[in-house]
Amino acid sequence: MPRASPRHRNSRSDVYEAALTLFAAHGYRATGIRDIADALGIGTTSVYSHIDSKAELLSEVVLTTIEAVLQGQTDAIASSEDAAEQLRRTVESFVRHFTRHPREAIVTTRDFVWLDGEDRVRALALRDEFRARIMALLRRGHERGSFTVDNAKVAAFAIIEMCEAIPTWFDPAGELSEARVAYLYAEFAVSIAGAGAR
Repeated sequence: MPRASPRHRNSRSDVYEAALTLFAAHGYRATGIRDIADALGIGTTSVYSHIDSKAELLSEVVLTTIEAVLQGQTDAIASSEDAAEQLRRTVESFVRHFTRHPREAIVTTRDFVWLDGEDRVRALALRDEFRARIMALLRRGHERGSFTVDNAKVAAFAIIEMCEAIPTWFDPAGELSEARVAYLYAEFAVSIAGAGAR
């Protein structure tokens, strides 16, 4: 990878941005500290003056992303008493975050497996909490007659994986706007749950 022109200054945010771009484009495992340094036009020692390891950067990307998506879900569920509306708003929030932060989304969904230690444990717990809330929402909607889904676990996986794929194809300059995609995916989600369209 060609080395960038030397920069007059660099900060941790520069290192993070360079790593994020490289992780998204080439994968966490295929990106080395030397690649990050070359992208910034600095030496590896300068990179290490801002971070302890490449793994630290991956953990920051993944945990920040999962926490943001989980907070969006929390707000969505709190915004209504209706299960179908809660599901719609959860999915809309999820979609909007992934369309606005495609690099983070790609790294989180694809390179999650390379986390280790306490960060991996925390990320798994947060991911499981997000999934469990969707399953609980589907079951609650089924009990109240809003949904007809037979298997909440499978439906939850389908909804989540549908949303996670968005950064692989969404183009902000393309035919569909972020708002339109968020609306459509929310309707797809309630359809999976067995509810009618708005």
